[in-house]
Amino acid sequence: MTPNETIKTLLADASQAAARQAVRAQWAEQITKDFFAAQERAGEAWKRIFATLPDDLDDEELEKLPGPPEQAEADALYAQIEAVRDHDRWPRELYWKNV
Repeated sequence: MTPNETIKTLLADASQAAARQAVRAQWAEQITKDFFAAQERAGEAWKRIFATLPDDLDDEELEKLPGPPEQAEADALYAQIEAVRDHDRWPRELYWKNV
């Protein structure tokens, strides 16, 4: 490979890396917003649940309560954030949108 071809290859690689970083940053910003909104909805759902419960429930009974669907949504979003943070696993759709 000639020096000129090597430089072109390196520049192309750098351009791809920059594009990948931009896509990841945009995803991180959006999922963070989505997570906080989902967490807010989950908090409101938990408030509604606890408002209807009798005051004399013990901790065992409280542990058995199923979480609201809003909590499952927030947990799923947070699992994606954890996958990126802990294992550098980014969503496939960032790179394979049509697959």
